[in-house]
Amino acid sequence: MNLLLAQVGQSTWERDGRFESPSGAPLTEDGFKHAMRLTDELRAQDARTVYASDGDAEQQTAKVIGHHLRLRMHTEPSLNELDFGLWQGLLIEDIHLRQPRIFKQWLDDPASTCPPGGETLQDAQMRLCDAFRDVMKHSRRLPTVVVLRPLAMGLIRCHLAGTPLTDLWHVVDRDFTWETLDVAPERF
Repeated sequence: MNLLLAQVGQSTWERDGRFESPSGAPLTEDGFKHAMRLTDELRAQDARTVYASDGDAEQQTAKVIGHHLRLRMHTEPSLNELDFGLWQGLLIEDIHLRQPRIFKQWLDDPASTCPPGGETLQDAQMRLCDAFRDVMKHSRRLPTVVVLRPLAMGLIRCHLAGTPLTDLWHVVDRDFTWETLDVAPERF
């Protein structure tokens, strides 16, 4: 099946240097411009549907893509970004100052820690893989766009490449990209 992983445009919280939440924050003006660029780049891919979580920026990005490419849009809440728990909405630099040891551990070995009250990377990756199985089942093997936040996209990249979660930061791309994958359903 042809999956087109599209990274969501910049949100207001990202712009401000805040940790996202599963419900997210709305797109910035640059985020909307990114969604339009994605639309232009995805036009030749012959996608039939677009899936996104119920987060604000994800929904806005998917709506721009869906509207301009005339795709059916579906919401799959399990495609949400990692639940950052008590870190959600807080400035990254404040977490660094308030909880320096756990923040350093998060940067050095993200798989060995969990944001307080949040979701582990392992749990988030399993949730995302379950969501991808559902997407693949419902889209009947037709080319499908899946809109993801950067960390969620990194978790899927790790899963598909067999990359350990300790190396997550090497596959997370902050440049708002998209990629195409030919994936067999059993990979999830």
